[in-house]
Amino acid sequence: MLNNHPLELDTIPTPTNQFHLKAVVYVLVIIFGLGTWTNLAGLWIELPIIVPILPESWQLPAILTLIISAANVFPIIFVFASIIFKLNTSTFEIPVNYTLLLSSIILATAFAYLWNKTDYLFGTEQSIYLMCLCFFSAVGDCLSSTTFIPFLHRYEPFYLNAYFTGEALTALLPALLGIIQGIGKSECTMSNSTINGTFIQIDRLPRFSVRTYFLILSSLPFAAFLAFSGLYLMETGRMEKKISIKTSKHHQSRVFILMDNNIEDIHVIQNTIKTINKIENQLENNKKKNQRTTFMTPETALYLFVIFQQSMMLYGMCPGLTTFSLDAYSGATFHYTIIANSFAYPLITLVGTFIPEVSSKTVCVFLITHIGLFVYIFLTAKMSPCPPLVNSILGPVIIFFVWNLIYLIGSYIRFLMGNYFRKAKDHRGLVWFSLATQTGALFGSLVIFILTVNVQLFKERNICDKTSQCF
Repeated sequence: MLNNHPLELDTIPTPTNQFHLKAVVYVLVIIFGLGTWTNLAGLWIELPIIVPILPESWQLPAILTLIISAANVFPIIFVFASIIFKLNTSTFEIPVNYTLLLSSIILATAFAYLWNKTDYLFGTEQSIYLMCLCFFSAVGDCLSSTTFIPFLHRYEPFYLNAYFTGEALTALLPALLGIIQGIGKSECTMSNSTINGTFIQIDRLPRFSVRTYFLILSSLPFAAFLAFSGLYLMETGRMEKKISIKTSKHHQSRVFILMDNNIEDIHVIQNTIKTINKIENQLENNKKKNQRTTFMTPETALYLFVIFQQSMMLYGMCPGLTTFSLDAYSGATFHYTIIANSFAYPLITLVGTFIPEVSSKTVCVFLITHIGLFVYIFLTAKMSPCPPLVNSILGPVIIFFVWNLIYLIGSYIRFLMGNYFRKAKDHRGLVWFSLATQTGALFGSLVIFILTVNVQLFKERNICDKTSQCF
């Protein structure tokens, strides 16, 4: 008789199952990438709506840009400290990542309820809550760049592309949500409470409020938190740990020599090995000295200047000029230009995969074009409330394309410089690359803050004020 025993299934994973698991991990890594820079990206999309409401008015972008640039210095100090003191950051990457993702969820919720809360500081009404939330979000987002990517070093290299895809989506998804939200419309109507017919500005509300926007946005870091938890629990996709035994060929020869009983003059051989080791150490030290002396080549110095200049204009000065350069044309121009700029980084990332390197002359051409575009943006901001062609259809179209071109070219310059320092100068080059980026952004934001808040070089436009009308 046949025994009715249940069939025993082989639990060894098949290639198909492994492929499915790796696909799941790939998707989780993409979602994990949504946990960085989401709140600040969303805040920038909401600027056209919140600027007319808050007391800082058109000066608000310049203030927030300086706060963000100053906050980004702290994680850079942490990175330098870990390099100088040779700290093993891998031991606390996981708890720090959990903390950053949780804080990102909390900050997004706090933005929803506190963005319009004001208080008095130094005798003037200011958006203190928004500024504090912006500062802590900037610290967390910049710190996440130093802990999220090192965590992925546990995985196979191709998963890093998935992370950068998720990071690109942190610009796209808030922008798409902003398109759905809309901008509303500002109109001038005659006030019924005055006899002389004074016009007042009426702002039509968008499809949903700023609070709803940030509450929806908080789902992105929440999804990243769940994805990170899944990655932490899963072993699929991780590289095998290899036990590395550092042995010199001289040490190996020493072992075989000492094991050979036929050799009598062991002391002479040991002295010879010591001499060889000294020579080897001297050669290694000379190699390091040569690396230090050859690091700052003319090309490297040029590229450091390029990244400093690009960061100063694109990340330091341009954000503070958005209201004066764009809102002077219309709220809709401001809103949709800011949204379109969010597509620059993902698009350039795609272009960079096909054209990752260009010549030094091409980089210089890009930089000169970048400077030319910035000059036009600065002039439109300086001429506010009456920038060029403000009352024609052509004016908003030109400024829309100028802003998009400066973000596309600037992002591509940054991409090219990142590739150069990563390949040619290795880890040390990336440190200098980050330093030039942050110092450039901080310097640029400080200059625009002084020109905007202290000097008050730029003027706002009130569409209902006859004195600010342009003819």
